[in-house]
Amino acid sequence: MKNETLRRCPECGVMTKNSDHCKNCGTLINTNLRRKLEREKRATAKLEKEKLKEPNAITVFFEKARNHKNPIIRVLVTAVYSIWMVVFAIGAFFAYLIGYIAA
Repeated sequence: MKNETLRRCPECGVMTKNSDHCKNCGTLINTNLRRKLEREKRATAKLEKEKLKEPNAITVFFEKARNHKNPIIRVLVTAVYSIWMVVFAIGAFFAYLIGYIAA
């Protein structure tokens, strides 16, 4: 015996058997498929928003300074950036350690 499903179209109210789209008006009536398409649409919109987002001032400063024409400034900025990353790594380690001990 076949598993037949009847779905009511939210637009026109016509009952449609075993179809993802309404036979009368063509509206998508499969709820799971509609939700999947909406999730994909939101994910795409979120990615587009992330692409348009500008980086913060510190990131822009370091990128410009790391590509500076003066080699002394490049070395100085690289050293400061490296120290900055080491401090963040140590902070992340302590946060992980405290979280592990607390759990």
